[in-house]
Amino acid sequence: MEFIAVLWTYVLPFFIILTVLVFVHEWGHYHVARRNGVKVEVFSIGFGPELFGWNDKIGTRWKFCTIPLGGYVKMFGDADVASQSDDTVRSMTREEKKISFHHKTVGQRSAIVFAGPFFNYVFAVLVFALLFMTAGQRHTPAIVGHVLAGSAAENAGLRVGDLIVEFNGRSIERFEQVEQLALLHPGEALPLMIRRGAVGRALTLTPEPRMIPDKHGNEQEFGFLGAWRMVAPVVGRILDNSAAADAGLSSNDRILSIDGQRVATFQEVRKIIVANPEKPMAMRVLRDGQEVTLTVVPKKHDYTDSDGIKRTVGQLGIGVAPPPKKVYAPLAAMWAAVKETWFLTTTTATAIHQMIVGKREFRDLGGPLRIAEMSGDMAQIGPYAFVWFMGALSLSLCLINLVPVPMLDGGHLLFYGIEAIRGKPLGPKAQEYGFRIGMALVLTLMVVVTWNDLLRLFGAHNS
Repeated sequence: MEFIAVLWTYVLPFFIILTVLVFVHEWGHYHVARRNGVKVEVFSIGFGPELFGWNDKIGTRWKFCTIPLGGYVKMFGDADVASQSDDTVRSMTREEKKISFHHKTVGQRSAIVFAGPFFNYVFAVLVFALLFMTAGQRHTPAIVGHVLAGSAAENAGLRVGDLIVEFNGRSIERFEQVEQLALLHPGEALPLMIRRGAVGRALTLTPEPRMIPDKHGNEQEFGFLGAWRMVAPVVGRILDNSAAADAGLSSNDRILSIDGQRVATFQEVRKIIVANPEKPMAMRVLRDGQEVTLTVVPKKHDYTDSDGIKRTVGQLGIGVAPPPKKVYAPLAAMWAAVKETWFLTTTTATAIHQMIVGKREFRDLGGPLRIAEMSGDMAQIGPYAFVWFMGALSLSLCLINLVPVPMLDGGHLLFYGIEAIRGKPLGPKAQEYGFRIGMALVLTLMVVVTWNDLLRLFGAHNS
């Protein structure tokens, strides 16, 4: 039963995502190849022996294979799935050359190769656009709602109510963007532009480096902002046997005041509750358009802080409501999706650059096992998270394939660029050595990420 549960929870979501993204990528190659008159002999999802397939009316074999970790299209004249030419290319007839990939112009071949990653990028935009015009985009205004004492935010001079307009040279529209950028830059001094009232100010914020454990106990360094978004005083989850449950609070209640003191943020609610353990207080809430008055008695909670000091605080037992989502009209959703995809592109490029220059460890790279785990986790969170992850992974597949390493699409594009400059392709020996090096690099990367995945799964990264 446990094996079946793993299959259902992780393997099935992983194969659904992978199959969709591989199909999109290979369809890009296929579609542009056909538009340029190239005959496509095979369209394969997976590698190895064929499980099942069919031939279409133009002679393309569509098939599913036993190793579903990728796919390929084999075009007329290809010797293998990497689109290296076979020995028949030079002896082709005039009619065969018309449908051969290797007899197309440099521009045509480049377009066919580039189409795979490009379709993945466009697919990511479309996925995000679909989410944003149906379920909406998480959209919290970039207004500071709380500043932790002694944190990076306080040291930088941030105050409650500040509007963040630019961070690390990036224009900011949502608080989520600020948090993502801080995570990527632990210990780095970053320029910060804010608006305080009608006045703009330039600050410098250095995210505090913190080691954050994952569910397997592996720790990874991230940057901690020390500030939270402005959270509306709307009740989310209510804990069982809590003061909130005893008072009759309901999810989606909006807290208006406590003992006559009006509140505008969740942080203000928390401040009042913490300071009044076991004190009965009148709480006015807005519920279904009607104001309701309840009596809450925060439960007493004793704890010892990080300095060893014993403290007593009040607890209400509620969680914040999920971040608000903004639903867009179709054209606005498309534009928001383009901006979201570009933001993810630049942050991913930043993470890759950090690995190359040594600011981030290669153990942070994940492979198929980690993707499978994340696919299952996202599926359990819900449809929104699962679909969003599919879009983000499609973008990652695009960027990985554009790395200029032979065997990948980026390697082919590199060769075609050299051919365009030289006026003729590289010699067979140079191309052969290039593909051998590319194969070695790709296999090495697969070994590294798989080893990382195994260490992560067994919580051995920190040992």
